[in-house]
Amino acid sequence: MDKVWLIISREYSTRVRKKSFLIMTLLGPLLFVGFMAAAVYLTQNDEKVYEVVLSDPDGLFGKVLEIDEFKDSPYVHFHAQEGPMSDNDFKKSTYDLKVDVVPEAIYAENLNIYYKDHPSFSVQKHISAQLEQNFEKVKLTQNNVSRETYESIKTKINLRPLDIEKTDSAQVDPEIGFIVGLVLAMIIYIFIFLYGAQVMRGVMEEKSSRIVEVIISSVRPFQLMLGKIVGVAAVGLTQFLLWIVLTSLLFSGAQLFFGDVIADPSVLIEQQMSPSAAHELQNEFAGGNEAIQEFFLLYHQSNIPFILGMFLFYFLGGYLLYGSLFAAVGSAVDSESDTQQFMIPLVMPLVFAFIVAETAISNPDGAAVFWTSIIPFTSPVVMMIKVGMMGMGFQEMDWLTIAISMILLILGFIGTTWLAARIYRVGILMHGKKVSYKELWKWLRYY
Repeated sequence: MDKVWLIISREYSTRVRKKSFLIMTLLGPLLFVGFMAAAVYLTQNDEKVYEVVLSDPDGLFGKVLEIDEFKDSPYVHFHAQEGPMSDNDFKKSTYDLKVDVVPEAIYAENLNIYYKDHPSFSVQKHISAQLEQNFEKVKLTQNNVSRETYESIKTKINLRPLDIEKTDSAQVDPEIGFIVGLVLAMIIYIFIFLYGAQVMRGVMEEKSSRIVEVIISSVRPFQLMLGKIVGVAAVGLTQFLLWIVLTSLLFSGAQLFFGDVIADPSVLIEQQMSPSAAHELQNEFAGGNEAIQEFFLLYHQSNIPFILGMFLFYFLGGYLLYGSLFAAVGSAVDSESDTQQFMIPLVMPLVFAFIVAETAISNPDGAAVFWTSIIPFTSPVVMMIKVGMMGMGFQEMDWLTIAISMILLILGFIGTTWLAARIYRVGILMHGKKVSYKELWKWLRYY
């Protein structure tokens, strides 16, 4: 074990001292926060204003429609055009968008909008919301129904799932638990391939430079492989924790520049949505700060230590399992281009896990979710979805499934490490030969 710890400390110390580690540790949070800040800034300062002409060949404006009823936004200005406007006239005009407002359009389900520059989704939503609102007003007038009467009988239903066993306590949307688990699963997925690739490249570099021939004269191939995997894992965990700390500090500093948006989400809502949609969404932030209350409700009902503990276990367990396989691939090939044929079998289980994970929100107790949550190759992803929902209180704690999953992941890591070591001990000293799956199978059977 002393030799393994020596290899681990060597891998850790040499990697954390590299300029690339220091640069990425500092640059990662800066890029993340910078891109988010840039997105907010560009969204707030988009100078493109769309001039929308409402072509009125039948003289509806002044009779059943009023142009003043079409509310402008910072990025959309409405104009009424008496009489028809041909396509050529529109091309020569200063307008950006054109809608033909005819009597048939009031009752149409689909309406064409002609453009010179393709409008964004938010611009289209604002225009459609204004058309719907004004066409709706015309229909009410034609049917002798007042707006007040219509609003009094109009009903909007929002279904809110509630656990029958917890009706005496406050509850929040269970989809939040799914989102939390999905974010954690994505972090694990990125970590596995980011640092697994580092193990693979490190093995390939030592193999190509023939340094490994000197190293294995002092240590066993298995000890060398295990030390590299654990050493890189420690480097990745250190960098990940530093990213969390630095990103938190940068977000705190970003409030100095975007404090109004962060403190009051309605600032962005007013700028990006139509008035009717914005008013509806702003109601969620008004009336006793319901959104803030729901956040604290979610925080208090969440089992944060459980979620973090499970995340750390699957974070490391998933990496160690796949890291050993990456090391085996690195030992079997001479160049990175030769790794492609072996990467697909490593990628497919995790991709399949994300596909199955999408069904967890609708059927968390289904057979597909259960089996993929205990199979070691998919459990780091699927189990995090279940952990997110259990930790947030949306699903009963299934300790038996958790225990089976954790035990099988540990056994899976031991098994893959054993198999990878058998490939590693042969492949690490082999040069100039294209390796096939048949060749790998022979290596596994060597004694």
